[in-house]
Amino acid sequence: MDNQSYRSGQIFWSDLTTENASNVRDFYQQVAGWKVEEIPMKDGEAQYEDYVMKDAEDIPTGGICHLRGVNTGIPNQWILYINVDNLAESIQKASELGGTLVHESRNKEGKLNYVIFQDPSGACFGLASTT
Repeated sequence: MDNQSYRSGQIFWSDLTTENASNVRDFYQQVAGWKVEEIPMKDGEAQYEDYVMKDAEDIPTGGICHLRGVNTGIPNQWILYINVDNLAESIQKASELGGTLVHESRNKEGKLNYVIFQDPSGACFGLASTT
């Protein structure tokens, strides 16, 4: 994901988190023609790579991630991320309206990077603030 700005409410990213990210990466690379950029990751002391998938013009299209480290507990499915102006307010509103918090990611300072919710119908989605 680059540093461009996104509109409030815009779907701006999608990730697939799965136990076998390397095989799935190869699948999408061949099916969709995506290029792969490896992203170094850590799970404790163990190192591995997750993947940014890019289109023919080298523009990131989404990510394919291993179900480990910071991604432990994320459902094994494509998850879209929606940009919101105020992440804390959107988390509160989603909870009030029957959403269920599935996963949260925090940076080293403890600030939320993003959250994954399940809506009342059972579908998962992510919320993040890119500002």
